Amino acid sequence: MATRAEIPDMKNLCKLLVKSIAVGGFVAASMASSTGVVSADSAPNWDAIAQCESGGNWHANTGNGNYGGLQFKPGTWARYGGVGNPATASREQQIAVANRVFAEEGVEPWPKCGAQSGLPIGWYSHPAQGIKQIINGLIQAAVPH
Repeated sequence: MATRAEIPDMKNLCKLLVKSIAVGGFVAASMASSTGVVSADSAPNWDAIAQCESGGNWHANTGNGNYGGLQFKPGTWARYGGVGNPATASREQQIAVANRVFAEEGVEPWPKCGAQSGLPIGWYSHPAQGIKQIINGLIQAAVPH
């Protein structure tokens, strides 16, 4: 059993927690500013993703079940407000739907080409998870074992 001297009192524990949160916030802010992507409404480079997905052909219909420059599955296209077939939609219409998909799912629907988005790794998949891991690591490092 731990002695009283080995157990941090509540005042010290609170100080430690506040310091950890401050350091975590600083790290998260510095990571965001160092990547040049600060706002949550940053959008991927859809032209780069389309180049990767379909060779930049916004009217692609290759018979693989995905359509348009961003290779939408018909269900995804319809679920996010697309009308008709993505292969017959304009580049602008495809990007409008892609932005709605991105707001909900990140670039995960484009598993091979999402990395072409121009967004830093971690941002385009699960940005909150990366920051959560950093903060948890800082807290673990700061708490006496």
